Amino acid sequence: MTNKIFGAHYFHTKNQDIFESDLNQLYFFTSYIGGQEIEVAKGDCVYYFDNQLKEVKVQKGPCIINSKYLATVIRGYMHPNASFSLDGVTTLPYVNGCSTKQLFPPIRLGDPTLQYLKMPPFSKEQEHHIHSTFRVVLILAGVGKSIVGIENRNVVTDLEPGAVCILEPMCPHHFETNTENPLIAVPLHIYSSVGALEKNHPMFNGTVMI
Repeated sequence: MTNKIFGAHYFHTKNQDIFESDLNQLYFFTSYIGGQEIEVAKGDCVYYFDNQLKEVKVQKGPCIINSKYLATVIRGYMHPNASFSLDGVTTLPYVNGCSTKQLFPPIRLGDPTLQYLKMPPFSKEQEHHIHSTFRVVLILAGVGKSIVGIENRNVVTDLEPGAVCILEPMCPHHFETNTENPLIAVPLHIYSSVGALEKNHPMFNGTVMI
């Protein structure tokens, strides 16, 4: 069952659920949470994790996949079939001591991108901010908090491995961790900007401080 707070939707992969973007969005997608068999139509593609959380994959339709954790089908976009290891170190800097690497960078300006975000102990991944399009996030490791809201009307939700957070456009939020272990998240940006320069890459671009 989804828990919606101020434009943020929270799920756990132990439970089956389906989230669809509304028809007023410029980019339509469907996210499948938990163990599900998914039929991907011709002309669409799916981003998903293997069942050991060792790799993340993108595959063009038509195809059928079995997803245990999280799979997101994007309508009318066909990224070439590819896979990427979830092991290894981050390669790009981010704010507040955080770091990131691009798992599937955007091919063209604005194309979807999948990122790997590492938040060191006792840090937050951003100041409070918004995005102009959806973010679909899987928590891989560590524990932390998702803070959603504005000014003194924030709501705090626990984050743990297997948690899925879907942030609607313009949802004020940030993540943070107050433990001795890093918090690892994998966000799918439904819309992005191109680039992989030190301070000009998709984790920086598309973020608006508030």
